[in-house]
Amino acid sequence: MELITTFQTGAVHGAASSGFTVYCRYGLPHLVCLSVNRPDDPFLSLPIDYFKGHDGYFAEQFFYNLHPNLNSSNVLSYVYQYATQTSSIINDLSYDDIVEELAKLVSVNKLQVIPLYD
Repeated sequence: MELITTFQTGAVHGAASSGFTVYCRYGLPHLVCLSVNRPDDPFLSLPIDYFKGHDGYFAEQFFYNLHPNLNSSNVLSYVYQYATQTSSIINDLSYDDIVEELAKLVSVNKLQVIPLYD
């Protein structure tokens, strides 16, 4: 069964900004969204729980190893701005800092990573 979604990489979706679709290193799609903005879809998989363990270590590895061709080059910047609910420019943060902050948000369950495949 194929999951058909309207999510696109690097785009904020809907009036409530329900999240971003990112592709892992294997090319599989994942929805990254705030816990409060999780879509109310009974067919949507559960968030990946082991990303919360070890202070977000596995989430950090996930964000470091996103697929280089399927994701836009600045998708993590957009996800960071979405997760922190800010529209300011984040030029003062390095790529590593953004990944660490996103991993911390996943570890405290503010941000969720949900697989979009079966």
